[in-house]
Amino acid sequence: MQTKCVKQPAGDGLTLSEPEPEKALSEPRSRELLARNWVKAQPALTAFLMASMPQFSDAEDLLQEVAAEVALRFDDYDPSRPFLPWALWVAKLKIADFYRARERGKVVLLGESMEALAEACIRVQDSLAEERFALERCVAGLTERSRLLLQMRYFEDLKPQEISARLGLGTASVRVTLSRIRSALTECVQKSLARVTATDG
Repeated sequence: MQTKCVKQPAGDGLTLSEPEPEKALSEPRSRELLARNWVKAQPALTAFLMASMPQFSDAEDLLQEVAAEVALRFDDYDPSRPFLPWALWVAKLKIADFYRARERGKVVLLGESMEALAEACIRVQDSLAEERFALERCVAGLTERSRLLLQMRYFEDLKPQEISARLGLGTASVRVTLSRIRSALTECVQKSLARVTATDG
């Protein structure tokens, strides 16, 4: 979603233009979609706010305000469009309000600067999504035994000694096998991402 930063006359600070009207969702579907999208977008939003705020505590407080504002405005969100740019638009409004309310002079992140930072956050999220998809495909290609070891180590949080006791294997063997699995996954993900990059290029 495209959002424009507009510098108001002196004393009025920064105002962001409203996005185009968007269609509403039914309430149950809206809540589900909001929760799912917020979980995915929160890391990028947090990074954006931390880069925009003078202190970490300010970013934490503003993240809560952005969450509340996103929930209030969510009926205006068009699910056919990406969620993160829309949520970043809300965050920009809150950042502008933050600086105006504290009378700290003009907003530091104006126009192209704020847009560049928002676009960087979107690229990071897209990159992480590609890596996650590649990892899921690589894990699916492992043997059932390898997936079981990963499940026990990283989802059940079992130590190698506990895994060895459950499976009747030596602790050293478990450690070596897990190390080989991690190396294989790393290589698989890197090759997968390289293919995507080559295709896009």
